[in-house]
Amino acid sequence: MLVVLMAVSFFSPRAAAQADTPPRVLVVHSYHEGQQEHVVDMTEGIEEALAGIDRELRYFHMDTKRNTSEVWKRQAGQRAKEILAEYRPQVVIAMDDNAQQYFTKDYAGQPGPPWFVFSGVNNDPAEYGFPAANVTGVLERPNVMESIELLRKIRPEVKRLLILADKSETTDPLIAYCKTLHLPVTVVAYDQPLTLAAWKAVLDRYHQQIDAVGLYVIRTIARSATDPTKVPEEELVRLLNEHYRLPTVGFYDSAAESGVLCAVSVSMKEQGRAAGLIARELLAGKRPGDFVVKPTDHGRIQLNLRTAEQLGIQIPYHIIKRAEVVIR
Repeated sequence: MLVVLMAVSFFSPRAAAQADTPPRVLVVHSYHEGQQEHVVDMTEGIEEALAGIDRELRYFHMDTKRNTSEVWKRQAGQRAKEILAEYRPQVVIAMDDNAQQYFTKDYAGQPGPPWFVFSGVNNDPAEYGFPAANVTGVLERPNVMESIELLRKIRPEVKRLLILADKSETTDPLIAYCKTLHLPVTVVAYDQPLTLAAWKAVLDRYHQQIDAVGLYVIRTIARSATDPTKVPEEELVRLLNEHYRLPTVGFYDSAAESGVLCAVSVSMKEQGRAAGLIARELLAGKRPGDFVVKPTDHGRIQLNLRTAEQLGIQIPYHIIKRAEVVIR
């Protein structure tokens, strides 16, 4: 009788349904769902990598680019943990540094599954305890050298550069990384203005000492000390182009779209695809320790021909032919 009861329990519709459930993948994005040239591209890459296999996919967006307070970030990380406990995925893909800081790092070293795959990480992964027995992933290393070399092909006279970025978990590692490079130009200063007034002040201070401006992520600069509304990156770049008339080079995904003259950006789609391919192999039976943590190596040449015309700069046609993003 006991054997019969066990057999009935095992072959019950509920147990059969659980056995037939496809493996689950949870994707936790640091930023908001509609963030163009970043989250949208990452998601496209993930879904391409996971196409054609039996899996269930769920997304959670922490929205920490538009909401930058420590309280919000911690609450978003806690919500991600609640979703993980409820959803019980086999693999978790966590995108960008905030997802690691406020979510993934708290699981590092635990027995898996779930297995964790990080991507879009600018910081040293060791800061989060990665890699670990249950965690592997993909680094994001901005194409700083390549971008500056592109600028110098367009403007060979550029020798002195000011590098600007906002102040965030993404940009602090970028500045530290830049300082390790032997760049073909002199970086006069690095600055991370917090407000629009500070943005103008740093440009006023340095614009006669430099030949160009390098820009990384500039999405969290506030309208003022009393107005936390974020100034659109297009407005910041437009001010630079119209008032200071300096060539600009970007190290981020939406550089040309925001008015920057040129850039060689990391492909966010490739960051998503690389993470998705690892997740695919983990679902097939591999373990995190089977993968080497490394950056993606595909860069996208970006050009803004309208900015070039505004500044009176002629971009050689052979460079335009090679560009993946051209704003006309």
